[in-house]
Amino acid sequence: MTLSEARKKSLSSRAGGGDPLCSSFVRKEKSRYERKGYGLFFAAAIALTFFFGVPELGRHLWPYLLAWQEANNLSYTAVLLTVGTILHNGIHLGANLTYWVFYHFEFPFIERYKSNDNPWPWYENPERWHTLVRKSIAVLLFNANVLPTAMILLLDRLGALEHHSMALEDLPDPLTLALEITFFMVVEDFFFYWTHRLLHWRMIYPYIHKMHHTHGTTVGIAAEYAHPVEFIFGNMLPTSAGPAILGANVHLLTVFAWYVIRFGETLDGHCGYEFSWSPFRLIPFSGSAEYHDFHHSANVGNYSSFFSIWDSVFGTNKVFYEHLRERD
Repeated sequence: MTLSEARKKSLSSRAGGGDPLCSSFVRKEKSRYERKGYGLFFAAAIALTFFFGVPELGRHLWPYLLAWQEANNLSYTAVLLTVGTILHNGIHLGANLTYWVFYHFEFPFIERYKSNDNPWPWYENPERWHTLVRKSIAVLLFNANVLPTAMILLLDRLGALEHHSMALEDLPDPLTLALEITFFMVVEDFFFYWTHRLLHWRMIYPYIHKMHHTHGTTVGIAAEYAHPVEFIFGNMLPTSAGPAILGANVHLLTVFAWYVIRFGETLDGHCGYEFSWSPFRLIPFSGSAEYHDFHHSANVGNYSSFFSIWDSVFGTNKVFYEHLRERD
């Protein structure tokens, strides 16, 4: 089935009625979890290790961070920038090196999780790929270092930078960490859906978001290959919205843990593999690497990040589900 045929069929099914939205959600979720099988047990183990491990690490390491801040007479802004930049660069570097090993050696166990049947871009056009990957690395370094630093310093200068708690007695327990990060995910997903959908508006798409879609097949390095305007309003704004809403009521350790999850989610969504053991597969009504890969390859719908709820409510993932039904 072609994309145009899928769109027509989608519109036809919408006009003719069908199952209630809630029933459709449940049916799709049941199918999605069944496809992941036993990998979900490993995903659960990773998630539990994270949510119990971060508070434990915080209790042991946070006093050293506070001592380092005091010894060097560092401001809150300096701590936020230093740790945030290390996390941003470290996670992207570590993940992309890991993906490079997978891409290079093409282990059969790993390749079976490939999210589509298209050849990797370095096979399709090696010369174009070498040029694009160099540009992608340069853009990643700019977006991970220059833009966040500039925006945080600007907000600090304007007195608009939100200060989160750094007190030892306010360190989160596992339940608090999980609840607050869930809140961040819901808020981020709402803002990301609408900013991403706006970036696909044909009046502005060629000037901003088209750059990100230069990567027609998703790979790890594509995750933050974005125009500066998109990175600020489509990435930084949705990511910072949740922590900004909670303000001083949320601990800075929770915000750093949120950065780890957000960076991990965008890398997972762009890596080109639909790993059944990814902890992001546990999220109810979630998207996936396959979900976002379709957005890149077809350049239509699937605008959400963590969840698929808004796509389902507004019908912007119907073409994707038609594609899955036709494929299966």
